[in-house]
Order: sequence, then C-alpha cells, then structure tokens
Amino acid sequence: MSDTPFEIKDDEINVEEIMEKIRENIRRRKEAGLYPADPDPAAVSSLSSWHGHATGSNSGFSRDLAYLSGNWDIQNRSYFISSHRPVAGKFLVKGRQLVHGEVRRYVDPVIWKQAEFNRATGRVLEELNRQVSGIESLRQQIQEDTTRQIQATIGEVRSRLKERLREQKREIRGEISETEEQIRNEIAELVAQVKAGIAEEVGEQIRAELTGFVPQLKDEIAQKVEERLSSEVTAAVAQAKAELAREVEDRLRGEVTEQVQSTILAMDTDIENRAWLAKVLEGRTLRGAPGEVDLPNSPSTDTGLNYFVFEDHFRGSREDIRERQRAFVRYFEGCSNVLDIGCGRGEFLELMRDEGIGARGVDLDETMVEFCRSRGLEVELNDAVSYLEQIEDESLDGVFIDQVVEHLEPAYLVRLLELCYRKLKYGFYLIAETVNPLSFASLANFYIDMTHVRPVHPATLKFLFGAAGFREIEVDFLSPVSEGSRLQKLPVDEEMTDLDRQQTEISNRNIEMQNGILFGAQDYAITGKK
Repeated sequence: MSDTPFEIKDDEINVEEIMEKIRENIRRRKEAGLYPADPDPAAVSSLSSWHGHATGSNSGFSRDLAYLSGNWDIQNRSYFISSHRPVAGKFLVKGRQLVHGEVRRYVDPVIWKQAEFNRATGRVLEELNRQVSGIESLRQQIQEDTTRQIQATIGEVRSRLKERLREQKREIRGEISETEEQIRNEIAELVAQVKAGIAEEVGEQIRAELTGFVPQLKDEIAQKVEERLSSEVTAAVAQAKAELAREVEDRLRGEVTEQVQSTILAMDTDIENRAWLAKVLEGRTLRGAPGEVDLPNSPSTDTGLNYFVFEDHFRGSREDIRERQRAFVRYFEGCSNVLDIGCGRGEFLELMRDEGIGARGVDLDETMVEFCRSRGLEVELNDAVSYLEQIEDESLDGVFIDQVVEHLEPAYLVRLLELCYRKLKYGFYLIAETVNPLSFASLANFYIDMTHVRPVHPATLKFLFGAAGFREIEVDFLSPVSEGSRLQKLPVDEEMTDLDRQQTEISNRNIEMQNGILFGAQDYAITGKK
C-alpha cells in the first residue's frame, strides 16, 4: 500500500454528473416515500395568518398548530450514498461523500437554524393559544362578576333608600320638636300677657284650646311629611326595579329560550329513541334473534341482557355522555379517519360528525349497531381486534376507547393496544377512558354492570400504553364526586385556642385525604401519541 495520501483530481470527477445523480437519487427516494412530502402551501399560508384563524376558526388554528408541532424539524437524516458499480463504486462513493460533506458545511447550519426557528415559532403559538384560552376564561369570570355586582347594587340601593328614609324621619322629628318648643314659648308669652290683663277663667280656656291644638298640629305635619317621603321613595324604588328588571330580562331571555329549546329537543330525541327501541325489541321477539353476537377471540358478551336498555338506565342520557366526551374532541381536530371502539349509542360519533371530523365505530352489540345506523352513523358489527386486523397499517388518524377497557381480559387488552399502535399514523392519538379504581365510590358502583371483568389501575394502563410504543402519555382524572356527597371539613373559629385550631386543621387534612380515597374522581382517561 502506498503512503501517498488519497487525492482526487479535478479531471477524475465530473461534478455535474455527480449532482445530477444526487438529484435523481433524491427524486427516487421521494417517490418511494422515504422523504416527507413538501409542505402544503395552504398550511404555510395558514401559519402566516394565524391571528385570523385564532379569532375566526379555532379548529383551523389548532390544526395548523398541530402541523407545526409535528413537522418543525426539517433535517433530512435518511440520506445515504451508495453505488451499484462493484469496482469503481468505492471511488465514486468516496467522491460523493467528499462532495456531500462540502455541501453540508454550508447547508446544515441553515437547516439547523430554520428548524430552531420553527420550534420557537411553535412554542410561541402554543403560548398564544393558552393566552387566548385564559382570556376566554377571564371573559366568563367578568360576566359572572357583573351578574353578582348587579345583585349587590340592588341590595345597596335598597339599603341606601331605607337609610335615607330613616334620616328624613329623624330630621322631621327634630323639626317637629323645634316647632313644638317655639309654640310652647309663644304660648308661655301669651299666657303671661293674658294673666296680666284678662281674668283667670279666660286664661284657663285659652290654655285648654292651645293644649288640644298642639298635638293636632304635630299629627298633621308628620302625616304630610310622611306622605311626601313615601311617594318619593316608592317612585325611586319602582324606577330602580324597572331598570334592573329590564336589564335582567334582556340577559336571561336568550338563555331561557335556548334552554327551553334544548330541553324540548332532548325530550323529542328520547321519545324517538324509546319508540325505535320498542320496535327493534318487538322485531327481535318475533324473529327469536339474539341481541348481540359472540365473535371468535372476542370478549364474552353472552349475558342474556339487553345492554342498550341497561346502559340507558344506569349510565345516563346520551346528552350527558356527549358533554363528558366533548373534552376529547380537541385531540382529533382535522382528522378524517377516527375509529371509536365500543361506540355504544354513538354519542362520540355524533360529536365527530358535528365537528366535521370523519369517524366510524365498531361494536359487538347488535342493538347498539342498529341504533347508530338508524341515526346515519357508520358502524360495523365486529369485535375490535378482528376489525383492526383487517385494515391497513397506519391508516387511522385517531382511536377512541370509552368505558371498554374494564370489559376486557388482559391478553385481549394487550393485543388491542398493539394493533392500535400499528394501525395509527405517526403523530396521532389513542385515548382510553375507564373506571377509576383508586376511588372507593367508583369501585362500589363497578359491579353494577355484570359485563365488567376487572378495573384497570391507572399505572397499569399507562405502562401498557408505553409497552405498546406510545409516547407523551398523560393521565387525566374525570367525573368528580359532587361536593355535597363528600366528607365536610370542620369550621375554624377565630375564638379557638391555638391547640383547638391546630387539632381542627389536622382533622381537616385527614378529611381531605379520606375524600381523595373514598370520593375521588370516578373515571380517568389515558392519552398516548404515536
């Protein structure tokens, strides 16, 4: 081997030929899907006008923000240099590597700065999004404070009017007393004059007449003053009441109308659901057909129980369930192929449809499937594992599992999570909500449903998510027990001794700990991102 260092001569390398091969290599890799597609011009335009989206279409803004968060790093790490020539290929590869290294010296700093800029921009937009949410919360708080202030103003006006009336009465009494004193003085002077020139009998007669006149005069003055003040106060109170009534009526008219319409709509929907269910059950009775299927390798559902009727009785109305599930909609904004496993009565699918998000469901209960289809929802009668095994990998952009995990055997649950990870696209979410076994109140109600197998501890389900490959796993506790059903704390009195206050504070801390164990959140949800 020669000691001469490796040298590339200009006449041995055709730079134009090498660059043309690099471009051809990049083009083939893009066609093979090894490189990410070019950014959507519409998405870039959306990022440049984020303020308009933030104030106009919240879903478009969130979709752009999600795109920026998932695609800020534009560094190409999948490029590699190769040659199909067995002999000259080594020299060609070495030459290309040298050229590639020279190019990277100028390109990599630019790409790195752009990626850092993208990441900083994403953080700024996320912070702005949080600030907008905070402003909305502040607006609601201001509205509530305004209502309370109006009520306080009414009380304050009433108190001021009463105080003014009392002051007027005190002033009138003072004036009456002063007038009475003046009259007494005048009478005394008159009596003195009469005594000097008139007989005693006439003086007595005058004294008697004056004595009867003074109380009468006092009563007349008091009555006139009271009538005048009463009319003024009544008019002021009536005017204040009318103004406040108009303001309150204007505020409440819209809210009451909306609530009445919502209640009527819910009642109509409930009547339609019950009529539909009666028709389905009547048809089942005539056909002698079962209400559910037991597919191979699926969770057992053969209980002889009409689960539609059972869930309608124990779980709550469809409107209540929709409101509980609304918190999860934000994870699927901009998606077009979301799967709802164990969709039941289709509450979440209807939420997806209302938000313009493409979604379908799968369920084992035939009655549930028929009900969903009657409402125009796309639902398949099948078990989750069988359904997932039939579809393509990385074809879903969201999976939602609500109150299903507690019905599954461990092996089936592990298999289900593995399939969900395989079928999800990169950067999209799996959400599973289930019963919280850390709360005794929730655990006490667990076995009302005979199809429940076992509750799953939050730490266990979080571990299974991680084992399946999910990242950014979060646990959220939901459905808190009402404050009236929890243990109440002991009151702390300012007149307590230091020892009594210390013992009361210790007792209250213990009560808070017991509330967390006995009356903690009834459900929890785990969110994982592929």
